[in-house]
Amino acid sequence: MNEVPPFHTEGRMFEIDYSTNEPFVLESGKVLNEVKLRCSIYGRLNADRSNAVLVFHALTGSSRIGDWWNGVIGDGEALDTSELAFVCINYLGSCYGSTSARTLKRRDRQNGVPVVTARDMVHANALLFEHLGIKKFRAVVGGSVGGMLALQFAVEFPDRTDEVISIAATPLSAMGLALNHIQRQAVSRGDLGLARKIAVVSYKSPRQFDTRYGRKPNRNGEDPRETGGRFDIGGYLDHQGELFLERFELESYELITKTMDLFDLTEVDIAQIRSRVSLVGISSDWLFPAADVKALRDRLVRKGVNAKYHEIESDNGHDAFLSDTSEMSRVLRDILAAPKRQAPEHFLYYRPIKPVGIGYATNDI
Repeated sequence: MNEVPPFHTEGRMFEIDYSTNEPFVLESGKVLNEVKLRCSIYGRLNADRSNAVLVFHALTGSSRIGDWWNGVIGDGEALDTSELAFVCINYLGSCYGSTSARTLKRRDRQNGVPVVTARDMVHANALLFEHLGIKKFRAVVGGSVGGMLALQFAVEFPDRTDEVISIAATPLSAMGLALNHIQRQAVSRGDLGLARKIAVVSYKSPRQFDTRYGRKPNRNGEDPRETGGRFDIGGYLDHQGELFLERFELESYELITKTMDLFDLTEVDIAQIRSRVSLVGISSDWLFPAADVKALRDRLVRKGVNAKYHEIESDNGHDAFLSDTSEMSRVLRDILAAPKRQAPEHFLYYRPIKPVGIGYATNDI
């Protein structure tokens, strides 16, 4: 049985919960007997659903794009909701309304958290496309893990979009794999806060840390020369770790970082891509260095893919695609620039229902 409840609305944002108890087979061969997906739509789908853009969120994001891309999405913004409808689904294994890793663990206490690949996440999302009546997306966009998923979409569904925009994403280098390994070791010890602190360091740039924190003592007045006293950067990281415990699940962190590790693009994968691909690097990103993003562009081009490289100039590190909204908007406008189309005359309206109470990510990876 498939179920699509009515939408509830917040202005021009629509939200839906979708569930199915038809068997869903993971790439590992494990079968899920039930899948639930939380979906948010910004703007309004037109009658023939031809104005949809698919957005994939990052590691700890939710389907609510406006919570983490405020200033990038909205009427007249780079992601213009006055013309297009932006669809984002909280992907399988995350903990903001979809079937979470914790739920999967409870269903199979003997084997624990399963391996869920990028291919699994993309195919799970596709379960909802049919019910939304979307046959093809105007574009597919994602950053970080979301960028990996955007590329995986290009491989899995080559005819379902003409434009893929992948931001700050490549198969992980040995350094990225090492950082994820250490984070999962912290998670295995129940210390999600420590895992988050390691991640935050990888999301920022040395220049940003020096400019903002330097060697300042912690802003609460601690003296770093005393035992247990922290510098300001230590206080910041500890604060980030504490906040994270309030909004994310340990099991989802373990699952999604493993998904990141396993993401790759084989020669066979690349041969499937038919869409235009825009790869976006960040000048100060050391988790997904701009040079690695350029190298991936070159690899795609050599295999016949229509791929281009764009760069965000920012000192904000990997986090820049979320925090530097002016640069992110500039790049998105450059890629999506096209003659203005007349807005459709007829939109579909949905009966509002009471929103489900759930915590959502802020402007974060």
